[in-house]
Amino acid sequence: MAITFGHHLLNEAIPAGYRPEGVYTKKKLQTAMTRLAKEHPDKYPQVITEVKALGDMFATLDGVSVGLDDVAPLYKERNAIMHPAIQDFKKAKTRDERIAVVAKTQDKLIEHAAAHPGTMGMMARSGSRGNQLQLMRAVAGPAAAADEHDHIQPWLTTNSYSEGLKPSEWWATAREARMAEVKTRVEVTEPGDLSKTLSNNTSDQVVTIGDCNTHNGLHFATSDAAILDRYLAKPTGGFPYNTLITPRVVSQLVKQNVTHVIARSPMTCEAREGLCQHCVGINVQGRHSPIGENIGIRAAHAMGEPLTQLALNAKHGVRVSGENPLDIKGLEGFKMLIESPESFKNKATLAPKDGHVHAVTAAPQGGHYITVGTNKLYAAHGLQPLVKPGDKVFAGDALSAGVPKPDEVVRLKGLGAGRDYLVNQFGKIYKSSGVDVDRRHYEVLAKATLNHLNIDEVSYADSAEHGLIRGDRINYNQFVNVIADKAKQRTVDTALGHHLGEGVLHHLAGTKITEPMVDEFKRAGVTHVKTTMNAPLVSPLTAPATRNPLYNPDFLARLGHRYLKQTLLEGAHEGHKSNIHGTHPVPGLVFSTEFGEGISGRY
Repeated sequence: MAITFGHHLLNEAIPAGYRPEGVYTKKKLQTAMTRLAKEHPDKYPQVITEVKALGDMFATLDGVSVGLDDVAPLYKERNAIMHPAIQDFKKAKTRDERIAVVAKTQDKLIEHAAAHPGTMGMMARSGSRGNQLQLMRAVAGPAAAADEHDHIQPWLTTNSYSEGLKPSEWWATAREARMAEVKTRVEVTEPGDLSKTLSNNTSDQVVTIGDCNTHNGLHFATSDAAILDRYLAKPTGGFPYNTLITPRVVSQLVKQNVTHVIARSPMTCEAREGLCQHCVGINVQGRHSPIGENIGIRAAHAMGEPLTQLALNAKHGVRVSGENPLDIKGLEGFKMLIESPESFKNKATLAPKDGHVHAVTAAPQGGHYITVGTNKLYAAHGLQPLVKPGDKVFAGDALSAGVPKPDEVVRLKGLGAGRDYLVNQFGKIYKSSGVDVDRRHYEVLAKATLNHLNIDEVSYADSAEHGLIRGDRINYNQFVNVIADKAKQRTVDTALGHHLGEGVLHHLAGTKITEPMVDEFKRAGVTHVKTTMNAPLVSPLTAPATRNPLYNPDFLARLGHRYLKQTLLEGAHEGHKSNIHGTHPVPGLVFSTEFGEGISGRY
């Protein structure tokens, strides 16, 4: 393949085996350099310095400029898309039909603009500046414009920004532009506060031991890049337990037609306090995080820093075509997930219990009524039903389109399912904004924010031995210690209806085993699970991220967050205590004289 002079210079600076295939892009280069840093930390400083020097030199000697040719539309190709679209738009009789034409046209224009020649096209394709959506609007035409509710308007914008819009087109796109400007002004003030909230939720997630020796983890496809730098939770493909998953290991597994593995995760770590090195995995330097390193703060920073970018993306408008318009995106979507407000946008209707769908009927006010058993549920207008009469559903299953509300997922499916749901949604939000964050950071946040249970029923013996009473609020690890001697192993087929006595995949101890869980265990190759008899009955607790730190029993740790008056009054009334040698940094900082002198990750 013929290469450019710049490509040749980069190949000279980057060692063989780390040169991306095809055209260099920002993402490919970043991935290659990250892998080099992990596998050859001694070579990385020299290589990255040479790559940076190349960038500095060409930025100085040959800066990039944009001329009129770069923004001139390719009229013939563009009009071949736009003219038929105009005719289809005129023929459309309803609002929904017009929106469908607009969305389809925008998809075609994005594909057309992706090959646009010139400097702007090159920068967008490489990821160095701008993106394909911005390029499309400049050189081909926006086609679609959102309103103040992020819903696509039934108006086809046929001119590009470089040509100039018609008055009618300007009027339609102005609604989106005004709201984007408002979002930009308002939301760039919020990421800083939100980052602090994340840190206050995760700051006790410290590396405390080398290995918790768990044989549980998350179920990943071998094609998923998220498995790299983790350890195998179970022997797989001839590789023993606790094998570090590297590209070489993945290659060998693929050759053996191994399609899935169970890999260790911070979310399933069984350390009594904090996290263990093996569940955290290898860091970007290719080493274990040292005992005492605060993984929670690191995760909060990694997720917090891109939040400003998520907010700024609002000024470029919302692309509806090619995406699910009901998805939550950007900073607003992230806040909705971690706060789970009552006014949850595009909330999906979930089944309240196991049963069959008896009826799906149109509601006179719009939307639909869905009857499951004796429960008549409402799906709002625009959220189409996903079930039909006769379908069997399980508690927590989505009955309509939309976004499941996190606290409802937790209440109906358990803490583990809630954690898994949050991790997947975080990934979608950041990815849709072009931000690449290590999935393990999401897992740390999910573990920290969904980690408490309410005691619903407890035996006299457990009450006497562990000091538990009905209504107590305890963290998950405390509950595991209570039921440790009550768990008995049984086959998956005989476990239906029982409560888990240990974590299995992302599902946590105390969760009632359902038919979908049994199927999930079998797909992952799990044949036996531990279940409990006579254990305390618990229900999961959820709280908005701004209030979740108040679940911490340490009153000094809570004083490091907010709601100080409430914390002081409750602490004085109930006699709360603080552990200055725990895994949370605030009590140690307050006491100060022994801060940093602890062992095993303690302050």
